[in-house]
Amino acid sequence: MTAAPPPILHHYDTSPYSEKIRKLLAHKRVRWACVEQPSIMPKPDLVPLTGGYRRIPVLQIGADVYCDTQLISRVLERRWPEPTIYPGASEGTCHAWNLWADRLAFLPAVACVFAEIGQFVPREFMEDRSRMMPGRDFSEIPRQAPHAREQLRSLIALLEVQLTDRRPWLLGPAFSLADAACFHPLWFLRVAPQASAMLTEFPAVGRWMARIDALGRGDCEPMTTADALAVARAHPPTDRLEGDPREPNGLVVGERVTVTPDDYAFDPVAGDLVFSTPSEVAVRRSDPAVGEVVVHFPRVGFRVARAA
Repeated sequence: MTAAPPPILHHYDTSPYSEKIRKLLAHKRVRWACVEQPSIMPKPDLVPLTGGYRRIPVLQIGADVYCDTQLISRVLERRWPEPTIYPGASEGTCHAWNLWADRLAFLPAVACVFAEIGQFVPREFMEDRSRMMPGRDFSEIPRQAPHAREQLRSLIALLEVQLTDRRPWLLGPAFSLADAACFHPLWFLRVAPQASAMLTEFPAVGRWMARIDALGRGDCEPMTTADALAVARAHPPTDRLEGDPREPNGLVVGERVTVTPDDYAFDPVAGDLVFSTPSEVAVRRSDPAVGEVVVHFPRVGFRVARAA
């Protein structure tokens, strides 16, 4: 019997969203392979796997490729259910906190950080992030810092309230996805001393962050991009075929579709629909570098459309 392929996380070290997943892997005590990807385009050893999706992190298991931390967290829980990241049947609560962190807290944190470090960031990085947000100039983000500080302080204060009964974790006695999700934008503040100083007002949040820090990054083994592509070539992707009989727009298995983020980095991934559920959609595609792969996305935050 062929050994199950290892989970491979395509990330880069300073990626806040990758830190969310690294904490989940550490909590689950899963041995994982880490592939360092560039922080900006081009990403010649990632795009063959994803079909154009460029955001980090990406989880690869054989020839199945999982995009967005929202879905990656669900996959980790499915495959390695213990210890859970949804203690006390909290999956819905955890994903509400996850969206709260991703959609409300992260961008104010980015503005606060780049108000301090923007002048030291390479021009190529700023131009790359501008291309991810058509019609916007990423170099203008620091100008949003005054408003962003107000918003982020208010959001951190909400976490402080959640922790005021001296519970160790946001949902009570056990670590959850909610902790990793809300940690990641605050972890990013560390590269900017003034932004990071905002946390000193909130001692319970500080103690909570120290507990999450103590998890480390788990049992990680570096892997080259070439080896990751070889893993994809060596394993067949899932053969699961499952249509959703209540699919809102009538999409059926076998149709050619595109899947595109709805907030930024609007790079569509085209493929044949292989399954859809209320929380996940997957397409089959092929690339000369890896052969046939199945690329998976969450439904929330992504648009699925029939290919032209």
